[in-house]
Amino acid sequence: MSAKWLIVTADELGISSKRNQGIIDAHCKGVVTSASLLAYGPAFREALKVVKALPKLDIGLHLNLSEGEPLVLGHKTLVNPEGLFWGRQEARRRIREGRVDLREVEREAEEQFATLERAGIKATFLNSVDHVHIRGALAAPLAGLARRHKVRCFRCPADRLRPASLGPNEERSAAVEEYRQSALNSIAIYGAERLRSTENFLGAALSGHLTSELLIETLRSLPEGLTELMVHPGLKAAESGFEGPERELEVQALCDPRIRPLLKELGIGLTHFGRL
Repeated sequence: MSAKWLIVTADELGISSKRNQGIIDAHCKGVVTSASLLAYGPAFREALKVVKALPKLDIGLHLNLSEGEPLVLGHKTLVNPEGLFWGRQEARRRIREGRVDLREVEREAEEQFATLERAGIKATFLNSVDHVHIRGALAAPLAGLARRHKVRCFRCPADRLRPASLGPNEERSAAVEEYRQSALNSIAIYGAERLRSTENFLGAALSGHLTSELLIETLRSLPEGLTELMVHPGLKAAESGFEGPERELEVQALCDPRIRPLLKELGIGLTHFGRL
């Protein structure tokens, strides 16, 4: 009989104090096992204290090539005329069209890995803002760089699982399918560098919708093997949008007292990338 194992990864540790607190709560009181850390950001120093205070929280690099300021100066293709990353939509288009210098990608990613290492953080996995690490030609240099930094795992966001209660959403379904195809194309590239991932992935379709009931429905339909669930817990920082009340709903879902007994009932074990 095959086992069911689940990694619950909270993204964007370090982006704000409110996001940090949500991740702390979802780890200490809930089922979050891993967190992906931005190599800089408004709450990066605070996040380092969080990591050191929570030794059981597995940490990976949340690579950013899409939003805000880079760590390396002098990029020509990764940034706009103001020296800022292009933003998710434009960065995605430029990567798709091959308009990004892969040497710049490697230099920026190298500095982000090095920033974590200088802070005493050992990243066990790689993921990224908007899943750029599996997009276009970026997978090859980033896979090689991850191996050189002794990172053993990467996120493969090939999301095939959508709870029936979510209902149809053509725009979200199209985005999830784009992630899935890019992820499938990247598996052999990362595999050649001996990086592994999970057999199943959840979270792209659930983003902004995760409630206790939806999490319970999702767990009841969890497939055999190893699954990563991507989540974004936090405290509300805005009335709407990605920093809105949905962040607190995710915290409530991940900390729901029904979840751990349900995991035991269903034979689902919690784990993290550092154990792979």
